[in-house]
Amino acid sequence: MKKSKNLSSGAARLGPVLKSALILIATYLLLVVMLLLGATPEQHDIQVGSPAPMDILATKDVNDVVTTEEHREAAAAQVEPSYKSIDFSVVGSVSSNMEAMFNQLTALRVDPQGDLSDEDLEALNNQLPVSLDREEYGALIACDEDSLNHLVNDAIISVRDTLNSTLLEGTEGAAVNRLSRSLAAAGYPLPLVSMATDVISACIQPNMLIDEEITEANRQKARDAVEMETCVKGEVIVRRGEIVTLAQYTMLSSLGLLKEDNLDVPLLAGIALIVLLVMGCAFLYLHRYAARRPNATQMLLLCLIAVVVTGLCLAFSRFNAYMMPISLGLMLVALLYNQRIALYFNIALGFLASLLMDAGGGLFTVTMFSVLLMSMVAGPIVLAVFNRSMHRTTTLLAGVLVGIANFVCTFSVGLINSAEIGTVATNALWAMSSGIISAILCIGLQPLLESLFNLATNAKLIELSNPNQPLLRRLLLEAPGTYHHSIIVANLAEAATSAVGGNALLARVGAYYHDVGKLKRPVYFKENQLGDNPHDRTDPRVSAAILTAHPRDGAAMAQKARIPEPVLDIIRQHHGDGVVLWFYDKAEKLYGAENVDINAFRYEGPRPRSKEAAAVMLADTIEAAARSLPDPTPEKIDALIHKLVRSKLNDGQLDESELTFSDLEKICSAFSTVLTGVFHERIEYPDVKLPPRIENHAEAASEASTPEVAKPAPPIEPVPQAVPAAAPEKAAEDAPEAPAAVEAPAEEAASDGD
Repeated sequence: MKKSKNLSSGAARLGPVLKSALILIATYLLLVVMLLLGATPEQHDIQVGSPAPMDILATKDVNDVVTTEEHREAAAAQVEPSYKSIDFSVVGSVSSNMEAMFNQLTALRVDPQGDLSDEDLEALNNQLPVSLDREEYGALIACDEDSLNHLVNDAIISVRDTLNSTLLEGTEGAAVNRLSRSLAAAGYPLPLVSMATDVISACIQPNMLIDEEITEANRQKARDAVEMETCVKGEVIVRRGEIVTLAQYTMLSSLGLLKEDNLDVPLLAGIALIVLLVMGCAFLYLHRYAARRPNATQMLLLCLIAVVVTGLCLAFSRFNAYMMPISLGLMLVALLYNQRIALYFNIALGFLASLLMDAGGGLFTVTMFSVLLMSMVAGPIVLAVFNRSMHRTTTLLAGVLVGIANFVCTFSVGLINSAEIGTVATNALWAMSSGIISAILCIGLQPLLESLFNLATNAKLIELSNPNQPLLRRLLLEAPGTYHHSIIVANLAEAATSAVGGNALLARVGAYYHDVGKLKRPVYFKENQLGDNPHDRTDPRVSAAILTAHPRDGAAMAQKARIPEPVLDIIRQHHGDGVVLWFYDKAEKLYGAENVDINAFRYEGPRPRSKEAAAVMLADTIEAAARSLPDPTPEKIDALIHKLVRSKLNDGQLDESELTFSDLEKICSAFSTVLTGVFHERIEYPDVKLPPRIENHAEAASEASTPEVAKPAPPIEPVPQAVPAAAPEKAAEDAPEAPAAVEAPAEEAASDGD
């Protein structure tokens, strides 16, 4: 059983955590998508070789890879190759190869075949080291032997002379051409010179080979010396009407500016990391500075505000980036949740909104800096205005002041960055409209979010304090004693909460509603009884159950009436888990102490967990006890207050509240001031005898001058009566109240709250 209980409590704890986690994940994805849409630049449909439809600027620094590679290859081609040392053995091998080839060719003269068909010539060439055409073959056969020998000798000698000097690798073709021209200049027939050239070309070899390793290293150095060509952010890549080159097309593609491009992965990764960082810092800030960690509903509220504000900023940025309602999030969070949290929330949203700049001009621009500066300045201004008042008209005033601050920020940044005063002033005016737009949107969205999340804002609390609210109206008509008790408790709780820096308006409204559960059985509570007390004929355990049920009943009724959660908390907690002492004492006397379980006489709780709930508990206790105090004097009231507060403290009812000992002393002083005013000293009115009423002399003279009217009989002199000097209504209002019958000690009456 114990294990099952632990599992159920663990599941209950896991539920809100899981909800909050899902809300945060959904918010993260939505923010990333919206920021990606805003930061992704406009894409264009262009091709290599076609004219550009418009001037296209670089959204960020981009490397011109194609142009740089061309420059590097050109630099490498200009590097002279490095060679190894001269190899003189090449002369002998080349000479031997040339002699062997010439011998094969001169052997054809021994058995000449005359005219050859094409097939025969092709078969002959397959057997020779070089191919002969028909003209070369004819010249070889017709040439005399001496001339042929001279040609062969001159060719071999020329090649030897060339190889005895220097023949670099790669210059063989030039050497062959030079030798061919030399043989032709010697007067040999051109067909024979062509034949000799073919032999030289087939046999010649360089005597200085290229050192590939050293040469490639030198070429790589030349490539590395060429710096990367870069197009900086904001620079024009291609102008309108210009034919797009491969280099320009490649840069546009790398920037994601082409329609056929895929998702810009680096941009997505950067935005995802930034949003993760901002949300992570926000979570740490909430954990550190929030009085309590927000529940799933409050987390949903904050995330919804973040998404809505970012979406509105995205929409406005399409028209003009300076118009984005960045301060809207600050105002909504300050009004609906917490002012300290609103300060960080504003900076975080301002940073995210600054990423929505038109990426056509590049990210991290002057506009982005202006937006960040505006969000930083707006925070203290809005909070300073809201600290004085939080009415709806105050929101509009805050928007106007934020607009003025935005104008100054944008204008000053513009003066630093540009000399175009007209453009700077225009941007500043757009920025001014941002504050006013934020205020108007806040006034429109605040009631919607209040209703959607049932929030206890100042406007909602003022609305709930109206006596014509259904529950308060019922309380006045069906339980008038409880209603008037609640009014005094509200005065006490408001004064006490204000003294310790709590939400005085919340304490007042919570006190108005704290006893609405008594509407279920109003006659069972002392302040609503007119002589008959049903508890006199009721078992004390049943009486205690009826009394201890009214916080639960009140919370159910208030929840059905859509009363905000903070007020519900006060209703549930205003008795804590204290004991109904009067009926506990009665039960002990009836059944014996050993037969009575004190837990059956305790309220369900929980104990007060806020300053406001604790103030209402103490005010409820003290007001109930003060009504039973005979001959209340300031000294007696002050002693009673300290005694009851100490009693609650000793019973542990204030252990979970946020009150300190210093706060308790301030609360006692506030209670004393209010109650001393309630039980003020009244004067004793004397009994006096009124003289008879004297008729008006002018009327008497007028009546005497009228003969036709009979004279009335002289007035009968009234009998003198003893009456108060003041009017009867006033006397009844100021007359001292008779002390209520004390049915229990002050502490017990206080614990009952009746």
